[in-house]
Amino acid sequence: MLGFALVGVLALGAGAATQTAGEDLVPFPASKAKLARPGTVPGTSGREITQEIKLGGFAMGRTEVTQESYERVMGRNPSHRAGPKLPVTNVSWRDAIEYCNRRSEQEGLTPCYNLDTYQCDFRKTGYRLPTEAEWLHAAETSTIPGEHLELANIGSRNTKSVTELRAEMASRSEKPVGSYAPNAHGLYDMLGNVWEWTYDYFNTQTALITGTEFPSGPSLGVERVILGGSYRSGFWGRKGDTVAARDFRRGFSETIRSQYTGFRICRTIPRPNYLALDSTDLKRWLAQFQQAPAGYRDTLGGLTPLASEGEGAGAWQARARQLKAKWERILGHPSLDAAPKPETRLLRTVQEDFYTGQLMELRTEPDRWEKIYQMIPKTPVRRPMPVVITPYYDVDTPAGKNLGGHLFSTSFVRHFGEEMARRGFAVLAIRCWDESYGEDEAEAVSNLYERHPQWTGLGKWVWDSQRALDYLETVDGLDTARVGMIGHSLGGKMTLYAAAMDPRIAVSVSSEPGIGVRFSNYDDYWYLSQELVEHPGEAFDQHELLGLIAPRPFLLIGGESADSDKSWYYINAAAAVYKNLGKPGQIGYYNHRQGHSPTPEAYELSLEWMEHFLLSSDAAQQ
Repeated sequence: MLGFALVGVLALGAGAATQTAGEDLVPFPASKAKLARPGTVPGTSGREITQEIKLGGFAMGRTEVTQESYERVMGRNPSHRAGPKLPVTNVSWRDAIEYCNRRSEQEGLTPCYNLDTYQCDFRKTGYRLPTEAEWLHAAETSTIPGEHLELANIGSRNTKSVTELRAEMASRSEKPVGSYAPNAHGLYDMLGNVWEWTYDYFNTQTALITGTEFPSGPSLGVERVILGGSYRSGFWGRKGDTVAARDFRRGFSETIRSQYTGFRICRTIPRPNYLALDSTDLKRWLAQFQQAPAGYRDTLGGLTPLASEGEGAGAWQARARQLKAKWERILGHPSLDAAPKPETRLLRTVQEDFYTGQLMELRTEPDRWEKIYQMIPKTPVRRPMPVVITPYYDVDTPAGKNLGGHLFSTSFVRHFGEEMARRGFAVLAIRCWDESYGEDEAEAVSNLYERHPQWTGLGKWVWDSQRALDYLETVDGLDTARVGMIGHSLGGKMTLYAAAMDPRIAVSVSSEPGIGVRFSNYDDYWYLSQELVEHPGEAFDQHELLGLIAPRPFLLIGGESADSDKSWYYINAAAAVYKNLGKPGQIGYYNHRQGHSPTPEAYELSLEWMEHFLLSSDAAQQ
């Protein structure tokens, strides 16, 4: 059975090849990959798209699915030309995913596809079609010299002679799988033999393969991507040109059956479950966030201490009340008698493979609304569902999806909301107020101070974050004792301030916010203003905010841009409070030293921090 074959193959390294071709699977561990494929991007002159992505672990069929395998599972053989070891053909995309589900059930695996919606749950254990990204990664070495087309079962360069075409039609056909040499990964017939279905919708005008663990193409479409070419595919390059599997890419209706198209299967390799680490490994995982470099250990760099060693919880609570009142004065207050009751208005519903999204506006003031995007996972990590708030310029970037908003980034290391939803957490992405309060920052801040002269920009954000928390308390099925917040840059600042000023945020991760008030542009008037930072009425710095967050888990991510080794001074100051409150391991710092944007490793650690502490047994008692 293939289920047993997979276990054996997974014990080998990626690319390990057996001596004979067969229907086992070749494993590909999680990795970063640089993909290239035909296509164009608006605004460029190139005819090939390249993109760096992150792939989760997967295992792909060493060969195309054979007729004997298809008939064993489905009870029929629809192929154009019969032969047990020939690839199955005349199968539509929908036929292929039905085969995957049936085979999964027969082998005691959990099917991946919903056959009513045609959506795939990539976390399931069963068989599925590869995504385009997975297929391209597996086919990266599937090339032959252009003068040796006989090295693969691929067509010819003839584009003129009908006589030659008819002769080729009579003489060429699919070959038994594995008739030609495998590529460097041990995969057969990635180039030629028959076209192969992938999961993705086709769109030739986009380079966007989005997502982090199972990246795929557009969320909507009318055709699916087929790749690799067939025994009759034409190749129109020059004789010396290299022929590559990735050069053969088309869109094909998912209901069409063709004698030139088949498929190969794939399975997800589950990522290691660090949540199941034993106590020793868990301590090692946490320790990486406590490793201050020499010269920055147990020193505050001139910051005012927050707590004395051994100081009791009661003493800190009194001090915290004073700090909270101080920061409320710094941030200011609105010209409102009370917060409005939670109210939303729906703009659009989005159905994705792994969540249902609702683009909405949330009432934040009696006459003001702010855009939010709610993501409810189709397979929750637990019930009631923990929630993660992801603030940024607009909701698109944390959602990993262009929803028509401002400043959408295709960089997956900022798609915190999308990945947390993929892992089964409810998500609420929220836009920063200055994207909607006026035509640009100057108009927005002018409007703010005309309406609320005693407020600061960060004070307005804290208010909006509290309206979001109020709203979450009205949504059925959510565990509002387990609410986290995670953000980068602007979103990191928003996370720091919101978590400090509202204890309903149980866990927080802030990437490159500038943890010191002079580490970043807090003097811009949409944050605090130059007057407040350079001439404060009372001295302040943001280690005090970290103290207010204690003992709730907080992780700082730095990259030697806004945050550097000097950020340890702030972590050390707050660590004294965490230690006195009995939670010394719940504040940490990870400096990837690679600039402002998170690295994939820092991104993954941020998500793990959020996941670990939101699911920990005492998360609701912080």
